[in-house]
Amino acid sequence: MDHEHDTPPADFNPVRFWLLMGGVIVFVVGLSMAYSRFLQTVLPNAELPVFATVKSDLEATERSGKVVRFSDLKGKVVVAAYLYTQCPHGCAAVTAQLQKLNQEFATHPGIQLLSVAIQPERDSVAMLKGYADAVGATDKSPWWFITGDRQQLWDFMTKEVGMVPAKLIPIEERITPEDQYEHDLRIALLDGQGRVRGYYAVFHPQPEIASLMAERLHDHVHQLLDHPHS
Repeated sequence: MDHEHDTPPADFNPVRFWLLMGGVIVFVVGLSMAYSRFLQTVLPNAELPVFATVKSDLEATERSGKVVRFSDLKGKVVVAAYLYTQCPHGCAAVTAQLQKLNQEFATHPGIQLLSVAIQPERDSVAMLKGYADAVGATDKSPWWFITGDRQQLWDFMTKEVGMVPAKLIPIEERITPEDQYEHDLRIALLDGQGRVRGYYAVFHPQPEIASLMAERLHDHVHQLLDHPHS
């Protein structure tokens, strides 16, 4: 048989092969992500769990000097966290997430951010006012900075909201002289019925987990605002 006119096989080009494979992989991943986003828009979100229900009221003083009550927030989605202006730990990460929510929902009537002073004897109205100004919270922002009786604030956050009890740090274990109290660094999310629907460790030694918690907080806030009776 005459093989003189057979076309010789093309040389294998590994660079071209892997470029082609890389393009295929990127396409498949992109298609998968697009499909996932599509499913999120057409499928209902899973109902959030209920961890606790606030049954008692709390009266405190807001940085404006006005006396406020937790019951004033009935019907609103509440994002609550401790605030410690002298915190050398992860308070900055907590505040950063509240800042993002404040910027996104600055004019939304259905949400309230709540920062609760961990050391009210130091974090007075004047101190909280200066802190609020520094983080971009105006008088019109849906963000309360409250102070008052320390035990009442702690009891509310522990017994009603379900946060880990705050405690005094031994002198020899303090990072700075002002580092007096150890407290829960999670953010709590409550619905309009005063039910705690989630806790979010936005400060975590593993950045991936902290990022995931921040994303979940954002998504769950949207979920409660969009479906207030879920």
